[in-house]
Amino acid sequence: MSTRKIFLVDDDPIFMSVVEYVLEREKFEVVKARNGKEAVEMAEAMSKPPDLVISDIMLPFLDGFRLISVFRAMTGWEAIPIVMLTAKGQEQDIQKALDNGADDYLVKPFQHGELLARIRRFLR
Repeated sequence: MSTRKIFLVDDDPIFMSVVEYVLEREKFEVVKARNGKEAVEMAEAMSKPPDLVISDIMLPFLDGFRLISVFRAMTGWEAIPIVMLTAKGQEQDIQKALDNGADDYLVKPFQHGELLARIRRFLR
């Protein structure tokens, strides 16, 4: 089985390092973008979509809500699982993300095991 690729989008370098460590320990390949604009540029340049996207909502240039819509409109990305991992825990934020096409939503701080279980659920 080939290595599964996860596209991680977050503007906090320390948080990204923690998530990257957790994912790489589980043998995932991690591709990172620091903001919404960079994420779109990188996504458009990918030869094939990742197996899963993890994104924050509060991002420079293009927020996570808009990013979901952009990814969903891209050819081949329509069914890629998108997990929002963010500090925004208000019900309206969760509802908006899910209504925009996110598949799951986790609030920071998060449990590493729970994140991995949710990822495995999508990559079965």
